[in-house]
Amino acid sequence: MNTKTGIMCATLSVFVIGLTTAAWAVDMDAMKKKAETVKGQAAAVKKEGGEATQSAKDMKAQDAMKNAGEMKAEGMKLKNAATGK
Repeated sequence: MNTKTGIMCATLSVFVIGLTTAAWAVDMDAMKKKAETVKGQAAAVKKEGGEATQSAKDMKAQDAMKNAGEMKAEGMKLKNAATGK
């Protein structure tokens, strides 16, 4: 009876260890995929951030050019008023 019980315990232990190892491997694979997904999302956010920064710079340059044009027009109006034209 003792030998039979020992063999059953050893078999059960091997079975449980095998299941635990398989579950751990699946869990590690899932975590690896999640990490890769997060890395991809971070790269996309970084790229979009760079594009947004460039767009903001372009908009500032356009606004500056527009403001310069308006200031030039105002200057011409003042000049014409001063010279009586």
